[in-house]
Amino acid sequence: MASDPPPAPPARDPAAKAPRKPRSRRRRIAALVVLAVALLLVLDQVGVRELSGRDFPQTDPLSPTLRAHVETLAAPAWGGRVPGTEGNAASARYLADALAAAGVKPFPSLGGYLAPLAEPSSPLGHNVLGWIPPEGPGEPRGTIVLGAHFDHLGQTDEGLLLGADDNAAAVAVLLGVIPSLLTQSPRPYGIAVAFFNTEESPYFNTPRQGSQRFVATLPKEIGGFASIRLALVMDLIGGVVWRRTADTIFACGAEKTRGLPAIVDAVREPRLDVRRLGIHAVENIPGYAPQPFSDYDVFRDHGVPFLFLSSGRTPRYHRASDLPDTLYYDRMARTSRWIAALVAALAASPPAFSFDPRGEDFAADRDTLRFAFDAAAKPWSSIPGTSPISAVRILGDRGRLDAMAEPGHVWTPEDARAIERASFRLQCLLYRFPVCFTL
Repeated sequence: MASDPPPAPPARDPAAKAPRKPRSRRRRIAALVVLAVALLLVLDQVGVRELSGRDFPQTDPLSPTLRAHVETLAAPAWGGRVPGTEGNAASARYLADALAAAGVKPFPSLGGYLAPLAEPSSPLGHNVLGWIPPEGPGEPRGTIVLGAHFDHLGQTDEGLLLGADDNAAAVAVLLGVIPSLLTQSPRPYGIAVAFFNTEESPYFNTPRQGSQRFVATLPKEIGGFASIRLALVMDLIGGVVWRRTADTIFACGAEKTRGLPAIVDAVREPRLDVRRLGIHAVENIPGYAPQPFSDYDVFRDHGVPFLFLSSGRTPRYHRASDLPDTLYYDRMARTSRWIAALVAALAASPPAFSFDPRGEDFAADRDTLRFAFDAAAKPWSSIPGTSPISAVRILGDRGRLDAMAEPGHVWTPEDARAIERASFRLQCLLYRFPVCFTL
């Protein structure tokens, strides 16, 4: 007898749901995603660390002198050198005494080193001015102005801001130049040493700014604006955060004066890398109107050849962490010597420059930025704090800069915008501004 057939499997209910994936699998996937992002962040910073002057031992014989100036100016006792305070007045007296000790005389027409910010006096204080007259055979060729502001912000919501890099460092560098200037002979130019007051907010870009007051009341020994051969202004010259630019200072504005770029490029100082960058690449922030950054602006407005020297903003800019021990003093000492060599080179050059407010040198901008972006695009040498998103943006910047180096490249307005975006991303990352990846 045949056996009964096996029972048919129960019919599947069409409404029944497929079995769910185990929750543990989703968790594993999420964990892998988190791990991948963390790995990207780690790889982005392999071998990269934010630097400060503490990472660079002082070996230059000029460094202790520069540090002593910075430590005096940025001492808590002077409260950040705020205009109108006793700390600001004490700083001005200190600088006047330093000029006298170095052998620099005041302008005879002023009768002293302290030039009030308003007549007959100003509650905000004084500019501090010194005069090195021309010396040697032949007719004087005019004046070179060497300037740096000495005021800072003082007490804020964050705490007491002492302003070591902003701008005691540049004041110290300028004081460090003076001995070499006094030994130069012949000296066909008079040299005005100008320590400007009231550069910080709320005085910046107003008639109360110290540099604006200086040009409005030029000492008669200088003459008119046409007599100023060059105005060299420094700001933020001592900070360092990134290995690639540790020995670099940026020289901006030379492109506006025919003949000046070649002189800047020809002056050399061992272990100092001076790289030219157009002032448009510093001022033209994407999405905003051009914004001047320091006291050079008033000289440009009057058609005076100018050069702006800076090592750039760091995360300590306008912070309580901007302290004397964070500065790179050996690079500052080399900068002092480079400026002295530049002044000597100007003395040996033709007697007149031609200022061109429309002048640009996009090739120099490209080369300076390629130097930085070649390192910034590599995880093991990138800028401290670079995120994976910013890293992708940097690769795009580098590609555009590389395309500008192709043979026969024709410069376009879009190239200028690309240079400005790349420059601002570089500044933004060095400053650790949180929106660098959005540019």
